[in-house]
Formats: sequence, structure tokens, C-alpha cells
Amino acid sequence: MAASITPHTPATPCHWCRAPLLFVPGRGYAHPEGLYIQWCPGCHQEFSCHPPATCSAYCGSNKVRDRHCARPGLREGRRA
Repeated sequence: MAASITPHTPATPCHWCRAPLLFVPGRGYAHPEGLYIQWCPGCHQEFSCHPPATCSAYCGSNKVRDRHCARPGLREGRRA
């Protein structure tokens, strides 16, 4: 069974890419497609999925790298 996304949680931007993150119970904050943004040096495609990919869906290369993990940015007036 897939984890449900809490719709009432306000969108929190990712510290690295500023894309909106969602809070998934049991997993924490994640990009809408998955926890990691990944990149393939073979075809230069950036993508995300859950679970994280071990090879590129675009070119089949197994040299996929993690670009960054979802990390909530700080909201104004809040401390880490």
C-alpha cells in the first residue's frame, strides 16, 4: 500500500531546488515524485522516482547519481 500524502500540510520549498515538498507520513518530506532528485551523466536527464532508480529510464545507464535529497528550507521566522 502506498503512503498517503497529507494534503493539508502547506507546501514547504526544498532547500536545494526550491521545488515544493510534500510531507508523507512514515517517510517525511519528499519531492512529489520521490525523496531524491537523480541525474544521469550518460544522457544528462534529471528525474525522481520512488524507490530511487538504479539505472536511467531514458538511456539504461547504470551510472545514475543522486543530485540531492529533499530537505525542507527554513520558513521565515523559524530556526533550525
